[in-house]
Amino acid sequence: MEQRFYSVEEIAGFLDLHPKTVRRFIREGKIKARKIGRAWKIHQNDLREYAHGELANGFEEPGFSPDTKLYDRISVSAVIEIHEGSQDEASRISNSLIAVLNCKDPSWGKSRYDFIYDPDTKKARFILYGSPRFLSDILKAFEAFAKGT
Repeated sequence: MEQRFYSVEEIAGFLDLHPKTVRRFIREGKIKARKIGRAWKIHQNDLREYAHGELANGFEEPGFSPDTKLYDRISVSAVIEIHEGSQDEASRISNSLIAVLNCKDPSWGKSRYDFIYDPDTKKARFILYGSPRFLSDILKAFEAFAKGT
């Protein structure tokens, strides 16, 4: 598999950010990058790590005691698949979802979100893990996205 590097301008376009913001994130260490010549380059894995940040890396299965309520022991998952011809449109939907998740409700508990776009099949997959409340709220958000388009 070919390893891809992106320029600051490409990353800015993907994330709908100004290139200066991307450079600031690089300086602050939020986005890992390498200086190649005079330009910053971001590896595809580093972009993926940044884009899924705390949502992807912060998910751990909690330990449970026998006294833990049933609701707190339940984890659910869902895969939402959209037949989307454009990776840009799929990324826009993903960025909207990330914005919702960045303001997440504490009652959601631990949660995780992954996004995969397969250019061969032109399908976007949004993979969600967490509490029933988390999944319920996110599915309602997807319903609102769908009705709004």
